[in-house]
Amino acid sequence: MPTCPKGHDSADPAECDVCGRPIGARPAPAAEPEPARTWDCQHGHPGQTGRFCEVCGHDSHLPPGDQQPPAPAAAATTWSITATADRAYYDETKAGTTDLRIDFPRYLPPRHFPLTGESLVIGRADPTRGIHPDIDLTGPPEDRAIGRSHAMLVAHDTGWSIVDLDSTNHTFVNDIHTPIPPNHPTPLSAGDHIYLGAWTVLTLHPD
Repeated sequence: MPTCPKGHDSADPAECDVCGRPIGARPAPAAEPEPARTWDCQHGHPGQTGRFCEVCGHDSHLPPGDQQPPAPAAAATTWSITATADRAYYDETKAGTTDLRIDFPRYLPPRHFPLTGESLVIGRADPTRGIHPDIDLTGPPEDRAIGRSHAMLVAHDTGWSIVDLDSTNHTFVNDIHTPIPPNHPTPLSAGDHIYLGAWTVLTLHPD
């Protein structure tokens, strides 16, 4: 039985019983697909092809006045610490020992340290031993009760934690009477005070 170019079986040898095409005619060329239509998002994202902008989600089917512009992305919080001397902490430290030979500094301007990266070691540098802490509290004046690698600040999704690196004189957060456990992250909040050494206090704050 003859078959037309469309693949239909036909009893008529000259013309297809189903579609009417002549038997033996060349198949119609396949229609070329139309090029995808593009549009420019009103929020500055050109070349969109679907209904919704792939960058901000703008709906191209709605009039411009019917939807709000996309909310700007929230800026990531940056943090820093300020190092100063705390007289009350020094007096408490001195009262708890009989051999403290470190004087309270007469003048110590605040030192500001921006917090970057995933972790930062706090301590006092000793180039001869290859010790270079990220937050170097070397003086003058120098709080010698701070260990060379005393503590570490560790970043997490919402801020920072402090880890005491098993220091001799411990690390305190807010409460100067209770040291934090060594080698264990203690989460910090804005405004928290980190006490270490004989008189040093670090204050965490967002910039």
